[in-house]
Amino acid sequence: MAKNEFMQQSISRDITTTRGQYDLQQPSAKNNGMCYYHNLKLQALDKMKVSQVTSNNKYIWIDYIRVVATFSVVLLHSAAPLLYQHNEIPAAHWMTGNIYDSIVRMSVPLFLMISGCLLLEKIEPLKMFFIKRVNKVLIPLVAWSIIYIFWKKYYEGMGEISYYSFYSLALSPTYYHLWFLYVIIGIYLFLPILRVMVGNSYSGLIHYYLVVWFIAVAIIPFLEQATGIKSRIDFLAISGYSGYLVLGFFLGKIEIIKTRALYAALLFFTSIAITALGTYFLTLRNKGIFNDYFYGYLTPNVILTSAATFILIKYSVGKVKFLSNEKLLLIINSLSSASLGIYLIHVIFIYLLKKGDLGFTISGFSGNPAISIPATALITFLLSYVFIIILRKIPFLKIISP
Repeated sequence: MAKNEFMQQSISRDITTTRGQYDLQQPSAKNNGMCYYHNLKLQALDKMKVSQVTSNNKYIWIDYIRVVATFSVVLLHSAAPLLYQHNEIPAAHWMTGNIYDSIVRMSVPLFLMISGCLLLEKIEPLKMFFIKRVNKVLIPLVAWSIIYIFWKKYYEGMGEISYYSFYSLALSPTYYHLWFLYVIIGIYLFLPILRVMVGNSYSGLIHYYLVVWFIAVAIIPFLEQATGIKSRIDFLAISGYSGYLVLGFFLGKIEIIKTRALYAALLFFTSIAITALGTYFLTLRNKGIFNDYFYGYLTPNVILTSAATFILIKYSVGKVKFLSNEKLLLIINSLSSASLGIYLIHVIFIYLLKKGDLGFTISGFSGNPAISIPATALITFLLSYVFIIILRKIPFLKIISP
């Protein structure tokens, strides 16, 4: 944003200077040619300014989506502990946690959709692509995996440190939230191939892919769950999280008109209701033992919630003037740039706040969860952000704070 602002200011200065020079020209025949030249230059610079602003604002909704996704992850982990205490806490408290968690199930899918929107049409050498991914994902993953090995042993007092603790991280996360980075690595390995597939497809084929993917990862498993009949149709070639990338690419391309936004809003609330109520009834049927089927990132309800959220944010950023405020955009851009770092560190602050090790205690169990859950999430989010910003200022630690 700072660079963009500098460019806009430079363009503005050029326009002001040119206008000043133009105003000094006397309306004589001698200066007619010069006036005509300056008029053309002024028009060209005006077009450059408009083009620059349009370019800068083209994808500002992606920053908003990334910030929403990041905060949603923190809120999800702030609410989740209540869900495993159905028989131990008041039913209203459990349902509050369930509702909050149901609202933010779209968090991880949104990250994947952003990747698809930004990366699938990008053209770059294979070597350059993987160098970037190593710096942005692999190095932070290894570093934070090691950090969490020692964190669990010496702060939480869990487990032992052995050779297995270190070499197992090549295939399995050392802390529960790191699973997402393993998903990302697998997707990035396939992404260059997916780029070719998407780049050589037409819109109808993209639609077909998304329909088949939705059937493969959401509808067939739902039918298996509902009927107890195991499907033998082989969908392995199109299953998994990679469909979210294509979905993000597709939704990033289409124009979001008011009618589509209204349908998305209806879909958003309907899907959340299905998630919350479905989880409630399945957990009751399971004698209070939490059943998380409807929380799955590849269930029909969560896929639809994710698509609806993407559409609503993209539409809102384009229509709500306040969301394009320059000062607000600076904040959103800064939060967005720290999103992966916040994701990596936030569980430590949730733990510290729950234990009261920062001078006060707060968690989803503190008082009324309708207030304590979002309060815990907000405090955790801000502490994580500040920590990452500070970490980036330390030269040898910048590499692990993406």
